[in-house]
Amino acid sequence: MELGKSAALAGKITVTGVALLALTLHMASQKTRFDNAALVLLFIALLPWLAAVISRAELPGGWKIEFQAVKTEQRRIAQEIDALKFLVSNFLTEPECRHLDGMASERPYHARQDGTTSYFELELRRLRALGFIQGRPEHGVRSLVKSITDARGQDVDVKDHFEITARGRDYLRLRTEMLTPPVGAEAASPG
Repeated sequence: MELGKSAALAGKITVTGVALLALTLHMASQKTRFDNAALVLLFIALLPWLAAVISRAELPGGWKIEFQAVKTEQRRIAQEIDALKFLVSNFLTEPECRHLDGMASERPYHARQDGTTSYFELELRRLRALGFIQGRPEHGVRSLVKSITDARGQDVDVKDHFEITARGRDYLRLRTEMLTPPVGAEAASPG
């Protein structure tokens, strides 16, 4: 890593040195104060040191310079964003997301006894362990499972036993933001 930094520094010094030498020769040969060519040479001398500050430069005559370091950093950030999107979208299973959405809604969130009740219980325990839901006073998984069993196939409102936490709402908001493409993104071409 140090070798790469040292080579980059040497490259910056070389470009600056050559540009300053050309500027000096230009100024001496033209016996002028400061013209457009001198300005361009001065800009080129400063360019390597400005690369960390600016992402692109446009010179007279339509010349454009885009800095590779900035593009590389943008690619790295895009990869990190993609990784975060993947993690956020797959942090909870689809059933766990449905349960969390159901508890965040204004409507009752019903459950009834069927072949998935044991999975439902595990999913609620995981949501509670993550701090996304919490039991209401004197209620929790056991009281909900007992109510479901006692209801014998009839609907039970899960919200009588659990409520979504601020952390659970934050997760749902973050998941929605991360998974919703920006306006106009479908028209943008990759690359």
